[in-house]
This record gives sequence, C-alpha cells and structure tokens, in this order.
Amino acid sequence: MKFINLVKKLNLPTGQYLVFGSGPLHIHGIRETRDIDICVKPEVYEELKSTGEWEEKTYHDGSRYLSKDMFEIVSDWDYGEKYCPTVSELIERAEIIEGIPFAPLEDVLNWKKAYARPKDLEDVKLIKAYLKTK
Repeated sequence: MKFINLVKKLNLPTGQYLVFGSGPLHIHGIRETRDIDICVKPEVYEELKSTGEWEEKTYHDGSRYLSKDMFEIVSDWDYGEKYCPTVSELIERAEIIEGIPFAPLEDVLNWKKAYARPKDLEDVKLIKAYLKTK
C-alpha cells in the first residue's frame, strides 16, 4: 500500500509518533487524503527540524508545523479545552495497521468535532456512518 510505504520511509522512531488527521480515514477506506498528518513527541519534532530537510511553517492559529512533500508534522494535536489529549496519550491509544500507528477513529472524530471547520464536519458525518457499520 502506497500510503503505508510513504510513512515507513520517514523512519520515525517506534512509540514516538502516530498518523492523525485524515490519514486514519484514508486507511479505513472512508475517504482519500491529499496529505499525511503526523503527530510526534516534541523531541522528535526538534530532531527533524534540526536536520534542515523540513520547512517549519505556521498555521493560522499560530501553531508551528514541519512540512515536506505531502507530510505535515506537529508536536501536539489538541484544540483548546474542547479536545486536549497529550501526544503520549494519543500514541498509547494508537491502532497499529501494517506496522504504522494510526489515531483511532474515535480520537479523530473528537478532534474534528472540536475543530468544526466545514470540512471537519463533513468528516464527522463520514466517520459516524463508518462506525455504525462496524
């Protein structure tokens, strides 16, 4: 699977990251994704940043992320008081698929409900429909 191979090529340390955002939707066949969002522990973020291979950018809310090709890497994945698990909590709950840790759909659902952009609310509907069939 191309998606899995792209993530594996990053060679991220086991137990230090997970795929979040639309990646879990993609891997479960809910919808395709154009990018791959990865949440890493802060020390991994700093290590990647120091390589010079990643461009650090700023989201509209002022938070920072690393960008390269189709990847966006963050060191947290919360949304204020509405949804605020630690990176470690997210990694502990990860669903391992073909050796890659993915955020469980329940976590993605909670984040998308909290963030509530129009595209997130569409994903909320898709995730809920998918979970009803399981």
